[in-house]
Amino acid sequence: MKSPAALTVALLLTLSACGADAAGNGSTTTTTVPAGLSGSIRVSGGIAGIDETWVLESDGTVLGPDGYVGTLSAADRSSLEATVAAAGFFDLDAGYLPVDQCCDRFTYRVTITRGEDTNTVTTIDAAEAPESLFALIQVFLEAVRPAA
Repeated sequence: MKSPAALTVALLLTLSACGADAAGNGSTTTTTVPAGLSGSIRVSGGIAGIDETWVLESDGTVLGPDGYVGTLSAADRSSLEATVAAAGFFDLDAGYLPVDQCCDRFTYRVTITRGEDTNTVTTIDAAEAPESLFALIQVFLEAVRPAA
């Protein structure tokens, strides 16, 4: 198993490539969005009884509630990939749920697939879960939800 830092460095190296500009002068840097990471996040509960699911396809297409269709930006893809690696997502337990799940908290069910690896993790607000999982939930939702 590679360390999160090694995976982040490998990702950054994969994302950048050098080449010549259109006139053949000097070099330019281009960024590509690697296919492969896909997943979904379901947010439910709370006092308003929210129930929404966001799906990220491997090509960057985002599907959301009420027929929403969007595209993940290269920057959001990079941030999400780095956060998945930093969280050690594929090594996390399937659930971080307390015995008492009352009090109108949100429930989060996150599924991510990268290559042959898939993991699904469920947690709720204020659960005893790794902080990196809550950071991943925040980054995932910011990446897939349209700006207000």
